[in-house]
Amino acid sequence: MFKFDAIRLTTIAALGALSILWGAVRAESSPPTGAAATLEVKVLEAQPSTGNEALYRMEVISVLQSSIRVKPGDSIRVRSRLAAPDALDQGLKPRGWIGTAYLNPDPRATGPEARLQFVGAANGDSFAELPPTPPSVRWIEYPREGTE
Repeated sequence: MFKFDAIRLTTIAALGALSILWGAVRAESSPPTGAAATLEVKVLEAQPSTGNEALYRMEVISVLQSSIRVKPGDSIRVRSRLAAPDALDQGLKPRGWIGTAYLNPDPRATGPEARLQFVGAANGDSFAELPPTPPSVRWIEYPREGTE
């Protein structure tokens, strides 16, 4: 009887420890809350703007989650706050960067292209590196002829 109780208690303790660890991992990797769109994007153009903002032109690779009508292949504009206002080049994603973007519609956007204008949803933490898996298969780049 003692062996049976010890096995049962050990199993319950192990399951409890695993659930706590799983919760900690999920909390670390959870996306910023309040984002209307979570997109996998590629930076086509990036430039610092006034103050501590950057303006990006990005191509949508895939839509991970969105309440806004955006589809892969769309070219979008993103206005994002930089992490360090005194060093504009820090935090600025380079041309060709591929990652996850957490975005909201730009409240200052006007005109027919307003649906494709966004702001970062997480105050400087709107862009995340992709996990160590390749991005969408369509974006695997092959060397161009004559550049090898």
